[in-house]
Amino acid sequence: MLGKKKMIFVFLVFLMLLTTIFLSGCVQKNSYMIEMRDGVHLATDTYIVNDQNLPYGSILIRTPYNKNTIEVVGRLFANQNWPTVIQDTRGRFASNEVNDTVFRNAHTDGPDTLGWIANQSWSNGKVATWGASALGITQYYMAGANPPNLACQYIQVATPNLYKHVAYQGGQFRESMVENWLTKQGSLFALDELYDHENYTLDYWTNVSLEDNWQDVNVPAIHIGGWYDCMQQGIIDGFMGYQYNGGPGALGNSKLIMGPWTHGSDTGEIVYPANSKDTFSSDMFNDMLNQFVLDQGNSYDDWPIVQYYVLGDVDDIDSPGKEWRCADEWPIPYTQTKWYFHEEGLLSTDVPGVYDPVTYDYDPTDPVTTIGGQNLYPLRGAYDQRPVEDRDDVILFTSGELSEPYEATGPIKANLFVSSDCPDTDFTVKLCDVYPDGRSIIITDGILRMRNRNGFDHWEFMNAGEIYEIEVDLWSTSYVWNTGHKIRVAVSSSNYPRFKANPNTDDPMAANNTYNVAENTLYFDSSHQSCIIIPEIPQLIPNNPPQIPIELSNNKLRRVNVDSSLTVTTNDVEGDMVYYLFDWGDGTYSGWVGPYNSGEQVKVSHIWDKRGFYNIRIKAKDTTGAKSDWSDPIKAYMPLGVKLSNLILSNFMKKQFERNPDLKEIFIESGFEKFIDVNLI
Repeated sequence: MLGKKKMIFVFLVFLMLLTTIFLSGCVQKNSYMIEMRDGVHLATDTYIVNDQNLPYGSILIRTPYNKNTIEVVGRLFANQNWPTVIQDTRGRFASNEVNDTVFRNAHTDGPDTLGWIANQSWSNGKVATWGASALGITQYYMAGANPPNLACQYIQVATPNLYKHVAYQGGQFRESMVENWLTKQGSLFALDELYDHENYTLDYWTNVSLEDNWQDVNVPAIHIGGWYDCMQQGIIDGFMGYQYNGGPGALGNSKLIMGPWTHGSDTGEIVYPANSKDTFSSDMFNDMLNQFVLDQGNSYDDWPIVQYYVLGDVDDIDSPGKEWRCADEWPIPYTQTKWYFHEEGLLSTDVPGVYDPVTYDYDPTDPVTTIGGQNLYPLRGAYDQRPVEDRDDVILFTSGELSEPYEATGPIKANLFVSSDCPDTDFTVKLCDVYPDGRSIIITDGILRMRNRNGFDHWEFMNAGEIYEIEVDLWSTSYVWNTGHKIRVAVSSSNYPRFKANPNTDDPMAANNTYNVAENTLYFDSSHQSCIIIPEIPQLIPNNPPQIPIELSNNKLRRVNVDSSLTVTTNDVEGDMVYYLFDWGDGTYSGWVGPYNSGEQVKVSHIWDKRGFYNIRIKAKDTTGAKSDWSDPIKAYMPLGVKLSNLILSNFMKKQFERNPDLKEIFIESGFEKFIDVNLI
């Protein structure tokens, strides 16, 4: 996949380095105040190439982050011959006739804008939408209105349900994410309204949820998410809603891409190799535009339905995982395997015996501190949990060392038997990978507010001492624990400020002004088989390995800080598809790159940042996991000077952010950070 054309949006930085005057010479920008059905006007800019052959299909981007900050995106698309429309959403920046309604009018404002576009002389009546995060959320609610001029969508790191994946995951308020985001938008006034609707009812939440009207969605979409993204399950649910429950135009026409990312390109303390980058979705989007906006060809249909990155051990260069895989459906077939809790903190697939329960005090004034995970704001991503595991209110269950790799791909659930002496409390569950050096790296986690254990539309309080069986949703993952690692589950009652600390009272959130220290109990005996349910993927039996890869390019001289490529090939005896692994000789490696056809010539590139001699090694594996030996070292010499480097780009971007501090947040939250390889620290 690294051999494919990189995302066109990597040129965003280069376009900033070019002069705006040059771009303005061929792209005409016009500004409008477009009237919505209720009389409110929204500020809208159009970008159209002066000499373009019109009418043509167009691209719509709706943003709450100030349309002026992404003018370069409009010009970029326009220079690709796509008339582009960028709009400030209701109550945001130049669309300031009313207050921000925080997505609640996206289901009408989006279709109204599409109708306006379709009536313009330069439009062929078919419009694609594009954007990440908030720019993706607006797309979901627009599609739910079944607007006739919507042709297709490119949606990144977003959700079709603000209640489930943003405001009240597991029934508990996502304090850090919601309060910080509203504060940064100047829209904290919306917080009281959210507090007043802490249960999921369609009379309030229907405008920001597609749960009740998937059948009204009638367009194909590319759904792109990250395993550590704050709305990870939202993008998966969006894909599944379109793909399996949508109307005729959506059914069977969506694609899902899941990478190792957070809400940007970062992955936390665990850094995945270069193959983890999305280098292909822009090509997929181009094929989608041609097929559904211009009615040209069907190349979009040739792309895999699902592409997902398998997480794994980053310390072991050729360990399983750290590769892209393809599938025809999601979730892929798996076996639900129960890992039971045992005494002395053991996690095992054996059924538990006669054990005493564990009781702990949960004090909401001293909650477990959030370290990493699926958060919007730092810390986010894969982080070591040991700093918060040595507490009396964190109950650990850890497997023995694994004798072979173990893969989980799909939804993760925990089935717990619990009680409390309070009318309400929370139970949290984390799933971790314990490395041989003791690090306990978070993979995913979840929470359940006990008053919502039987539904998010109503409350049922607890009776003191009564045992309840509950399910905690940990969303999804694709992860391989390496040989010698351990699986760990951590059970507690808080994860703050990721989630609001439950005061253990029966008050509504807005009315609560006191708290109780809860005495919470976890049961895990033969009659109360508490466990985590893992979607186990069996390891294939390796067959004959591929041949040792051969390097064909024979180019020994390469430039420092410039993409340098080499061409390789191998043959597999059974004709299986193959992956390649490159040890670049500079302390970095590629991860497993592929899959490719046996015998196919594959071109892969790398950037060395220092002059000198390097010994490159290559090995191959087939799709059964059978690995070749390493190739003999391939010598590379870096004597040549530096061209335009990432350091220059990074320094340029930093200067822009110093001049406009809001631009950095917009750059990251809009998803551009994932596609541009610069250091913003």
